[in-house]
Amino acid sequence: MNYEESKAVITYTGEGWNANAKSLLEAVGADSFEWRRPLGRGPKHVRVEAALFAAAEAPSNRPMIHTFWSACTDVDTWRSSEKDRVERWIRSIAAGVEWLVVLAAPKVADKARTELKQSERCISSRDPALLRRVRQMLLTAISNEEQRLGQEVRRERERRNEQGWSFGEYLALQEQLAALLGTLKGAEDEALVQYDELDALFTQFVRNASLIGKVNFVLRNEKQQHLNFLSEPPPWLNSFSAPLKEWRGLGIDSNARFAIVNSDASLLQLRVYLFTRQLNLLLKMNQPQQSQKRISSQIAERCLPLLQICSNELRILEVDFPEGAASCWAVQVSLQVLHVCRKYPDQVHSLPAATLCDYACQKLFQLGELLGLMPGGQGPSSAQIDAALWLGAGLGPEPPFGGEQLKEALGSPAAFQKLYLELAELALGTFKHLGRSRSARQLGHQLANFHQLRGDPHLAAAYLSDALTAVEGWPTLEIHILSQLAECLTGEKLAMARARLAASLTLELEVRKQHWHQLLQILKTLDDDGCVMPLEEVFDLVSVTPISGHRQQAYVNINSRLPEAVLVNPSLSVQTSLPQVSRKESNPRGRRLRGNFSACLSSEPIKIQPGLNEFILNAQGDLHTGHLSQLSLIMNDKMDFVSAEARLGIIEVKKGETTISVESGQLLARMPQKFQLRFTAGTDGIEEGTEVTIKAPRGLSLGDGGRQIVIELPKTEQGQDTVVTLEAIATPPSAKSTDIEYGLTLTSSLWDQAYPVSVHFTVPVAASVKLHTAMKTKFLQVVVSSTCRQRLMLSDPTLELSLGTCTPLPISSKPLTLDPDRPLSYIWQLEIEGPIRAKFNVNLTKDEVNGAYNCEFELAECATMIFVNSKVAAASGAEVCRANAMCHLHLTVEASEAIGYSLMYELLADQSMWAVCGRTAGVLNLDQPSHNLVLEVMPLTSGFLPHPQVRLSKYIPANAGSTHPKLEPFGPGQVYNKSKSLQVHVLPAIQSS
Repeated sequence: MNYEESKAVITYTGEGWNANAKSLLEAVGADSFEWRRPLGRGPKHVRVEAALFAAAEAPSNRPMIHTFWSACTDVDTWRSSEKDRVERWIRSIAAGVEWLVVLAAPKVADKARTELKQSERCISSRDPALLRRVRQMLLTAISNEEQRLGQEVRRERERRNEQGWSFGEYLALQEQLAALLGTLKGAEDEALVQYDELDALFTQFVRNASLIGKVNFVLRNEKQQHLNFLSEPPPWLNSFSAPLKEWRGLGIDSNARFAIVNSDASLLQLRVYLFTRQLNLLLKMNQPQQSQKRISSQIAERCLPLLQICSNELRILEVDFPEGAASCWAVQVSLQVLHVCRKYPDQVHSLPAATLCDYACQKLFQLGELLGLMPGGQGPSSAQIDAALWLGAGLGPEPPFGGEQLKEALGSPAAFQKLYLELAELALGTFKHLGRSRSARQLGHQLANFHQLRGDPHLAAAYLSDALTAVEGWPTLEIHILSQLAECLTGEKLAMARARLAASLTLELEVRKQHWHQLLQILKTLDDDGCVMPLEEVFDLVSVTPISGHRQQAYVNINSRLPEAVLVNPSLSVQTSLPQVSRKESNPRGRRLRGNFSACLSSEPIKIQPGLNEFILNAQGDLHTGHLSQLSLIMNDKMDFVSAEARLGIIEVKKGETTISVESGQLLARMPQKFQLRFTAGTDGIEEGTEVTIKAPRGLSLGDGGRQIVIELPKTEQGQDTVVTLEAIATPPSAKSTDIEYGLTLTSSLWDQAYPVSVHFTVPVAASVKLHTAMKTKFLQVVVSSTCRQRLMLSDPTLELSLGTCTPLPISSKPLTLDPDRPLSYIWQLEIEGPIRAKFNVNLTKDEVNGAYNCEFELAECATMIFVNSKVAAASGAEVCRANAMCHLHLTVEASEAIGYSLMYELLADQSMWAVCGRTAGVLNLDQPSHNLVLEVMPLTSGFLPHPQVRLSKYIPANAGSTHPKLEPFGPGQVYNKSKSLQVHVLPAIQSS
């Protein structure tokens, strides 16, 4: 569709038409004008370009405005003849078409406005508003035509699923609307929307066809032929499944449009035509320069989806085409679009252009593999040469920009490599410029493979080293790149790569062993300087534990990932001063320099096995104070594994005194126990016969029962240990104590002051008492529980009373075993009167070591004074107790002897079981031995319910000293409840009918 053929038309008639009138109408498109649009769409400022035609020559298929130019300058002439001519001309114009009468004289124009029906369509040629009026009428005509075409387009789109509908005819109709909008300077985006809608509609048809094919395939496999709810693709879509005969690039081809309208075009022709129209509209947008950069970015962003969509649609529609034709077409289109983008070299559009360039590289690489153009091969075969000629012929006899370059690349390996490297390096440089390091490194990985095929390992190594930093913790990908890198390296770099491969847990063990043996062979060829490698690449430094003192040591734990054992010389540097600020390395995987190891901890060569290893490093020569910095493991005197500089711990030089530590398990009080004192000789060692006096505090006996002993130590060298075993018995001051700490004081010539040592003892058992009552008979239960983690034997329990007698209940005469989680109980029957003091004794045995435990406790007045008996019975007239029915609680209170005070009773009922309907408390005066009460209660549920609890207290009435009565509770065992554990059977309530 030619936009020149879609311009609006201005026709002219009459004797008043002259050169001045022509120049006036040609100035219509010189300035922009506000275009107010219907349907709530926002206004736009556009420039209207129109074509001038004589009335007899004007085309009838465009929006137009008719003008009549009158040369009449006299009012009388107007009345006599000119008016009739104008009216006949107006009647000849079709309805709905814009028209305008232009009169030469203003006075004649005024007269015409009064006599003609549409006075606003009469204007003088000298009127300054003439140009504005013409523009406004042109926009009105264009708006009317746009509405008409828009309605037709929508009507046709709604018919798209009907039989006989054709996409080509619909494209021609919507393209008329796009061409009309394209004639307005400033409304190119509206025209672009029309082509975007065509693109989206065709894409949706192809997608629906793919879904129909998939579901029909499933139905055929499942033999469900009765499900015919899916239709076949439209017939017009099958025309785009024709085999490809050519794959030309972008360009406007009138024959292609004719073929599309007549459903005789290929898929690539349709896609190229639509994209070319979109490309032209984007370039025609007359915007400021910065917006033009944005438009070129849109071009690059639109191109890559086009290439990917076409590739999928060729597969979906099962289009037959020569192998490589789609890739060839994609490369040519990419070259054309990149040529357009180079006109706007700005960062705004460079990222889409770089992405498109990367895509073109991939497709070109596929063509190189297909046609035998890759470096390092034997060259193309005769069949591959024929295929290259066939693909080149499909580009056309005179291909657009990039076609000749692509043809040359398809026919020559050298030209192919040149084109591939140009595109790849352009994309790589753009990615780096934009900070897209990951994309740049991925493309660099592909370039490395290409350079390896060319036999250029140095360039390949540079790209692979850069790509290795982008794997970001993907071990499989890292090892793959590292294996490729190892093929491009030599010398110490190759040794470090082999070491990393041998230490990779991703590879199989046999493969790692192969890399390990290759590493050993490489080390033999290195010079004496060897190489330095980060320790973390091969070993894991688990921990470093410094030990300060007169003997500086460090315990080192490392994990070796090597497949076999390795003999290394270990050393750990000691930094004695603050480190200087060093320049940060630009490459974190770069060569790490070995730090200052003039002060270090080291040892003899050790063998590091695969897995966890622990070894000790000692100070050699003078001692130093500082922090541990770097660990070095030197293998075969050629390869130095050095850890990163860090503060691994502080190590100090101290003048060592003899130290003492206590070694013991859980020590039990009240039993003879043994523990050890470990003497570690200091800087001066321990002389033979050195005496040490040990003093114990009160409650702790040493040796034969004294609180002080003297021991002699043997000769002990610096750093060596001497162990002395002591026996002690701890007697806690209170039976309630469970954990006691005793402080031993050691004095000797080894120390300037007394040396304190703490020893912890645990009381092995704890006892508690419980008083039980049966009417007037009393029983005392002593519960013995273990407070330690050891099993004890208990025997010969006794109970001594200060007043009265006690009789133990029969138990086994054998010792009983007391487990940590199982207490023991002893019971005695008491015959006492009044308060007493009791003492409990029991013998303890642990591993043939005997001890004793005793504790004292007091019992207050516990003789039984009051007996309480309660009974729940049904109310009068009922035989059984039922839920929600009134019952009587018969309460009997008896005194074993006369008491001189009143009693306060309280009925404590569980509110979920009982409801007290009457009194809940009262005062009893036991002037008689027995007192009976009847209280009203109501069970709230059925079942066996425990009796409501009755609590008795001493009631002391108010006197002169107090205004309120007092309640005093009875002591344990003074009140005996005979019905404490009784239950009453309550039946369910009777349901009323």
